[in-house]
Amino acid sequence: MISMEPVLKRGYTAWDQDILPSDEFVKRLDAVRAALRAQQLEALVIVNYSLLGAMFRYEDIAYLGGLQSGGVIVVYHDADPTLLTFGGGRELFFTREQTWIERVVPGRGRTFEVAQELLAERGINGARIATTGLPGMPSAAIERFKQAFSAYELKSFDAELAAMRMIKRPRELLAIGIAKRIADQAASAALDVYRSGGDNTSAMLEAERVARFNKARDVRVLVNMNSTELRPFEGRLDGRHDPLMLWVAVQYHGYWAETAIMSGESAGSSADLAVAAMAAAIRPGVAAGVVAQAGLDALPADLREGALQYGLGGTVGLAQCDGIEIVPGSKEKLPSDCVVSLLCCALASDSPSVASRLLLVIPDGSVEVSAPALD
Repeated sequence: MISMEPVLKRGYTAWDQDILPSDEFVKRLDAVRAALRAQQLEALVIVNYSLLGAMFRYEDIAYLGGLQSGGVIVVYHDADPTLLTFGGGRELFFTREQTWIERVVPGRGRTFEVAQELLAERGINGARIATTGLPGMPSAAIERFKQAFSAYELKSFDAELAAMRMIKRPRELLAIGIAKRIADQAASAALDVYRSGGDNTSAMLEAERVARFNKARDVRVLVNMNSTELRPFEGRLDGRHDPLMLWVAVQYHGYWAETAIMSGESAGSSADLAVAAMAAAIRPGVAAGVVAQAGLDALPADLREGALQYGLGGTVGLAQCDGIEIVPGSKEKLPSDCVVSLLCCALASDSPSVASRLLLVIPDGSVEVSAPALD
């Protein structure tokens, strides 16, 4: 019996150049190169140690290459980048269709060594080079990387690249807006199922179906099960729980957006008031802890701990948490042009509520991220 790896690990996968054309990545590359020159760094090696189709920490690879999968990108000052895969040649055709980078090289089990050889080809030997993606890798993989680049002085570039990703460019806002539209339509479809007599599980499944139909690559859904607790799908029917409360997050072209919806009246609810208070506190330079405290202060004392368990949100982009979490006490400051997803789950036993907002930070506060119509 022939056993093969599953072909479909995620939903819709394509590179829509009307949304993210090649010149978008070239502009990002120019900014990265300028930062490297400022620190006298000769090259950048970006690693996403995601194997077998899993998409962990793909944001740096996606930011410069567009590809949401494992691999290595080598950035030079005087030539276009090279993308290396971790496997052999079977996936090269698919990979080349997902990236603007023309040179795609199979690592064939020695990706780090091949990356070093590519640097040597360009005369970069024993130089100071930048790296991203090493934190969080298995210790054995980190050791293999360091052995491959033992002749080089390695400088972490994770913080610098994360700061660049935090500031959203216009085309990134377009992608996030489309993701938000998909999430909204999925949540609305779930609500229609519930109002037509369906149970909470059926509503949740409809949300995922609609999100994937509308070209979401990844979908996360929580719904209230066993009373007010929000949970993922667990393969069983659990009946109807009123009101329906649903949270949907979707990924489109690498970019995330999320929404929360309920079947009861949400305006003026505890969750709605908390989210409104957080939104009013947002401005460039405000600490995330200040935003979090504004939301908590708007909640009854007995709902604050539960709200914190689900989280109050954070910056979003090529990751669900794109660097800054909205948590009490955080001194991290929100920059202008970042996108913040706010959430509150106020699960009181007598009047539970959920609410969310997706906001772009602008010089005098924030505005809702626009969600363009889908084709």
